[in-house]
Amino acid sequence: MAQLTIYLDQLMIKQLQSAAKREHSSVSQWVKTKLASVLHETWPKDYFSLFGALGDDDLQRPKELNSNLDVRRESL
Repeated sequence: MAQLTIYLDQLMIKQLQSAAKREHSSVSQWVKTKLASVLHETWPKDYFSLFGALGDDDLQRPKELNSNLDVRRESL
């Protein structure tokens, strides 16, 4: 397997280590997973041709709610 060297400042290294720890992963595996998700991120074939394909009138934007009906949150 090939290796990659990157240069990071101390803050970014700490953030990277924390992110990997939160996901119970090694730093190397975390980076590999994130890179793979970005590099392989594609839309399904013909995805954009679906927009406007439904001629059903049931899908309508609801009316705006009156913000005066909102209830104030309790202050903690």
